[in-house]
Amino acid sequence: MNSTFGVRETHGILDRFQADFRGSSEGLGWSTAFASVQRERPFDGHFHALSDNLMVLHRGGPVDITYVVDGKSVTRHIPRGGVFFLPAGQACNVVLREPLESTHIYLRSDLFVDREGASSLIGGLAPMLGDQDAVLEHLAAAIGDTITGGLPASSLFVDPIAQAIANRFIAINFHKPSPEAGKHPNRLSARQMQRIRDFVEAHLDTDIRLDQLAELCGRSTEYFVRLFKATSGVSPYQYVLNLRIERARTLLGDETQSLADIALACGFSHQEHLTRMFRRFTGVTPGRYRRSH
Repeated sequence: MNSTFGVRETHGILDRFQADFRGSSEGLGWSTAFASVQRERPFDGHFHALSDNLMVLHRGGPVDITYVVDGKSVTRHIPRGGVFFLPAGQACNVVLREPLESTHIYLRSDLFVDREGASSLIGGLAPMLGDQDAVLEHLAAAIGDTITGGLPASSLFVDPIAQAIANRFIAINFHKPSPEAGKHPNRLSARQMQRIRDFVEAHLDTDIRLDQLAELCGRSTEYFVRLFKATSGVSPYQYVLNLRIERARTLLGDETQSLADIALACGFSHQEHLTRMFRRFTGVTPGRYRRSH
């Protein structure tokens, strides 16, 4: 399994959409999962592709939510106990129309393997958009209770629950891809997406070129752009911008760093460029964001 699963490997919902924070597993040393409990406010946001998997349990409801996956828009009236699942390597736009009490659980992709062949099953998992499943609801509630109190919060207690959740998703949601699908892949793998993210995060303060990203995946630039858009739902340019803004949010927590220095560290040409992009993504200026946090 990978090292400690921290909040920086998630979509950052608490910061991005100003959710009312109840608690999270940050600092608890969990390696197979990251969980947070919150009251979400209405939002319209993009969940970019990650190398791990996201489950959301609706602890309240019903609520109306619109999802956009693979260019298709679906609106659902989701009751209490509904489950959203976003597999690794897939992106989704979400419009939440009412406040929602929720538990978010990120699950390492290492959990989703064929135990006999030790091969990944991620490619056969599809998004779930508010479906109900009593087993998943019970398991996710147990994860949430480790954060809000009442159950042990150790990795020794949580790891088997995280594995049970992954096994349940495999049992109810896995469909073996057809042989033909493998001959003409139209998406990047979770491993390739992680390779791209690692490279981008290591070079955010530089001019990241499209041909560098394409080379990481062994693809021509034109084919890479098509594969990347199909996988993540955004262009490579938009993806890099998202990570630049994420880095800026983190650095704004250090008041010893000037906005000009933060702009350069995140790959923006100057402070005004950072301010313009930050306001576009978050709705506030970097200075106001720093004061409010």
